[in-house]
Amino acid sequence: MERIRSNTRMPTREIRQTVHEEYQTQISKWVVSNARKLALKQIQGSAEAQYKKLWEYCAEIKKTHEGSTMEIMFTPFRGSGGNPIFMRLYCCLDPLKKGFKNGCRPIIGLDGCHLKGVYRGQLLIAIAADPNNGWWPIAWAVVEREATEQWTWFLKYLSDDLEIENQCHYTFISDQQKGLDRALGEVLPGCEHRYCVQHMYHNFKKKHPGLALKDRIWNIASCTIVEMYDKAMEELQTFDKDAYEWVKKAPHPRHWCKAYFPTHVKSDMIVNNLCESFNAHIKDARDQPIITMLEIIREYLMERIQRRRAAMEKCKGSTGPLINEIVQTRVKHSSQWMPIWNALHGYQVKGPRGAQFAVDMQKKYCTCRLWEVSGIPCCHAIAAIFMREEDPYSYLDRSYSRGLFFQIYENVLQPISGDDHWPSSTMPVLNPPIPVTQPGRPKKARRRDVTEGRDHGRRLRRRVVIHCRKCGEIGHNAATCKKPSNEEAQQGSNQSSEAQPSNQQRQQSVEKERTASACNCY
Repeated sequence: MERIRSNTRMPTREIRQTVHEEYQTQISKWVVSNARKLALKQIQGSAEAQYKKLWEYCAEIKKTHEGSTMEIMFTPFRGSGGNPIFMRLYCCLDPLKKGFKNGCRPIIGLDGCHLKGVYRGQLLIAIAADPNNGWWPIAWAVVEREATEQWTWFLKYLSDDLEIENQCHYTFISDQQKGLDRALGEVLPGCEHRYCVQHMYHNFKKKHPGLALKDRIWNIASCTIVEMYDKAMEELQTFDKDAYEWVKKAPHPRHWCKAYFPTHVKSDMIVNNLCESFNAHIKDARDQPIITMLEIIREYLMERIQRRRAAMEKCKGSTGPLINEIVQTRVKHSSQWMPIWNALHGYQVKGPRGAQFAVDMQKKYCTCRLWEVSGIPCCHAIAAIFMREEDPYSYLDRSYSRGLFFQIYENVLQPISGDDHWPSSTMPVLNPPIPVTQPGRPKKARRRDVTEGRDHGRRLRRRVVIHCRKCGEIGHNAATCKKPSNEEAQQGSNQSSEAQPSNQQRQQSVEKERTASACNCY
């Protein structure tokens, strides 16, 4: 029990080995699996019992994190047990809310993922971007399914927590979830809505596969001016008319192309990797009971905030490591633009020539809009900045500053007491939602795309030549080897040699036979 308590993910093989070492007993994997389920039920409590403690858990969160929003929605009618049935839960912790307001850019990723426990459902999340282009969580909610009604309910609480008044200032990015477009149009009609290009490409490659078309789609999405977008579309039309028609029928390019992005957001993000990263880190929590899942998420975020703050304190410079990598990449590409600036002006600019020199050069000769959209100087502007003998880091937007990072990450989460010390509640006891059992074995692995074969991902692995340790040949191992090993062959030859009589023994036997026959004759 204590071993499983310290490691709830203890595999069946390790438990069987532990039982064999301590008790000298062999048990089947089915017995171990059932025993582990009983142990986890005693350690974590039953999933049904945790729904009855939800009100106390929300009261404890509000007590330890003042200003947090914990809302529960339940059915107005009563179930078979005489209690209302749980439907939804919304959670927005006050430190996370303050961290977003303290310095995160006004771009929010929305996504939903499946819950794998006894009582299924969906986990809706809202994730922001910090000054180092990392993800900062804002809020999450447990709902019965992913539809317009659930997204509308989630977005209303989210807009109230973030105090969204100027809707034109905010941008949301998502994977075109079911009902999300309609919900955003009802709750936040003035906000910009971006679509993840990776999700669009997954739909595109079902009918138009190929590496050449993939590169052209991503080049179109990466265009930063309308002229580049039009030229890329013409090239696509010349290359494949069917693919061109698919892109023309797709959502308007303002949802997924950088050329149509506004400049106040200071983010050229075209993929929803922030939410994907968050979902990957909470994968183990999604098959747990509801309070256990919420606690795993909260404890993970509590540790992550401290780790990222400590890691940033070790970094030197005015920005984080990810932003520094972007700047250094553009610095390398800026060297090819230095002769162009010299040719335009006929001399090398030295010394101060006005604070707006680099900005004026960029506006006059550079039309890529990458600096305006992302807030990071492009390679053309960095070349002009070097002509002034200045540091390109001083031209970064304030949203990438190291000081702003610490303002966000000073909002830490606090530990909570055990369930024995939670405040009591006068709200009605909740029954769990009606479980829906899907046919077949529950799936834990990610669903493969229709274009992914069985060997998808194996092509990226390094090829290893297998040598048999018995016969020394390649292409198989010792378990499947049909030839005897060298030692066995030698032993077999020795045994055969011992079994066969030598020449001297043969001669002696022949002589004995002759003498015996001679005696019989006489």
